[in-house]
Amino acid sequence: MKYNFLLKVLPLIVVLINSFCQAQSYKIQLGSSITAFSYTQANGIKADYLKPSPGSHFGISVSLAILDTSKNLANTSKRSIYFSQHPTLSKILSAFQYDIGINYLQMNAVGDLQKIPFAYHTDFLGAQAGFGVLIPIKYGISISGMGQLSLFKMINGNQLISNQYFPLTDNPQFNTLQFFNGYRVDISKKINDKTSLFIAYQKSQTSRADKTGEATLNFAPTSFLIGLKFLK
Repeated sequence: MKYNFLLKVLPLIVVLINSFCQAQSYKIQLGSSITAFSYTQANGIKADYLKPSPGSHFGISVSLAILDTSKNLANTSKRSIYFSQHPTLSKILSAFQYDIGINYLQMNAVGDLQKIPFAYHTDFLGAQAGFGVLIPIKYGISISGMGQLSLFKMINGNQLISNQYFPLTDNPQFNTLQFFNGYRVDISKKINDKTSLFIAYQKSQTSRADKTGEATLNFAPTSFLIGLKFLK
C-alpha cells in the first residue's frame, strides 16, 4: 500500500523539485487554521454535533510569474524583443503568477453526543498549487488573489471519546488522500528590495458527494497566516 502511494505522489515530487529550482521567489508562512467537519450519516442525516477547533498551519512555497520581465531585459531572443515592444501585454502577463508549495495542516474538531464529549486531532501533510494575479498598489504594498488546488494525506490522527483515545489510521474517512479546492488572498509589504512581509486568508474544502447508504465526511479549513517572501 505504501509502494502504491509513493507511485502516486512521485510525479508530484518531481514537479515540486523542478519548481523550487526555477522559482523567482520563496515564501515561508505559519498561522492558525479552523476546520469545519461536515459529516453526513449513512441514513442521510447531517450531524450537528461537530464544532470547529483550532489547529496549526505551516507552509513553504515558491512563486513564478507567467512572464519574468527581469529575464526579458537581459535577453536578446525574439520572444524578449517581442515583449519589449509590447509593454502593456508584458505588464499584464507578468501580473499573473502560479504558486506551488508544501503544507502541514492540523484539522481538528470537538463536540459531544448524548453528553459524551469527544474530539478529533489530526495532522495532514500535502502539496498545494495556485494560480492568480499579483497587483502592486503603492508604497511597496501589493495584493494578490488566487484559486488553489491541494492534495493532503493524514500522517497522524486520533479520536478522543470520553477519556479514551482511538487511532484514525484505519478510518477510511481520514486515511485516504484528501483533495481540496479553494482560494487565497494576500496583502504584502516590502521590507527591502529582497524581502516582503505578508498576511493571508485562505479557505478550502473537500467536495465528496453524499452516497446513499454510506457515511460521508468533508473538511473545510480556514487559515489565517503571516509570513515572509524572499526574492531570488
